[in-house]
Amino acid sequence: MRRRPNNRPGRPSERSRARQGMADLHIHTTHSDGACSPCEVVVAAARVRLSAIAITDHDTTTGLAVARPEAAHWGVELIAGVELTSEHRGRDLHILGYFFREDDGPLLAAMQRLCEGRAHRIEAMADRLRELGLSLDLEAVRRAYPRAVLGRRHLADYLWKTGQVSGTRDAFARYLGDRGPACVEKTRLDAAQTIDLIHQAGGVAALAHPPHDFGESSIRGLADAGLKAIEIEGPGCSTSLGRRLAEIADRLGLVGLSGSDFHAADRPGRWVGAIATGPEVLERLRARTRGRLE
Repeated sequence: MRRRPNNRPGRPSERSRARQGMADLHIHTTHSDGACSPCEVVVAAARVRLSAIAITDHDTTTGLAVARPEAAHWGVELIAGVELTSEHRGRDLHILGYFFREDDGPLLAAMQRLCEGRAHRIEAMADRLRELGLSLDLEAVRRAYPRAVLGRRHLADYLWKTGQVSGTRDAFARYLGDRGPACVEKTRLDAAQTIDLIHQAGGVAALAHPPHDFGESSIRGLADAGLKAIEIEGPGCSTSLGRRLAEIADRLGLVGLSGSDFHAADRPGRWVGAIATGPEVLERLRARTRGRLE
């Protein structure tokens, strides 16, 4: 017997009417660095009456097959999505892909390279943590997250649960942050290459959470490479930044998207559907996969 939507990874249903017909286009699960399973995020979406979601795990699409039967049951459209680790002019960027063919060979090969790079990175960071005097059993981390593409959050969570730091934020502040003594550089794809891979797979590429100092000329360079959309609303995006990004999107003919960047229920304002894209914008995004410039 199917369970009723319980919204475990979301918020209670008092906001569900405002979300009806909307789409959350940026959601992570246990298949990358999220705390909730693919099925749990689908149930949460059903609870708040979202019409569609995109599971956009980092460098992997394995959660889509798991979520698809649950999405079909609850009548939630599941959009093929992914968030690919990339770089542009030497800086870290994340490129979102939507509506692509999930069996596309070149795209799958690129994700495999990124996942292998992540595996090597985790091993190197584990070594550094041990050199710093911490106890870290990487096999125990893998057993705790058997389906995940392991990242820094999983190491931070292990350090916290084993009592070696006061919390995951403490682990990042002391060891695993971008300039921390245990941090190791990521394997990244060139952003233009990433955009082309998504395009060749029949999908549409979007820039995730643009940095506040990422200027219009840089965004224009990505648009010239085939970028079709950009996030203009998300957690941590101020009203002024969102307005500026929306203006840039209009000038460059990009579709402006909104998403919660959901990872875990304990992050305020980031429950499934907390920030969502309207149906007319979703249709504009969908149209870009068919080559129309609506």
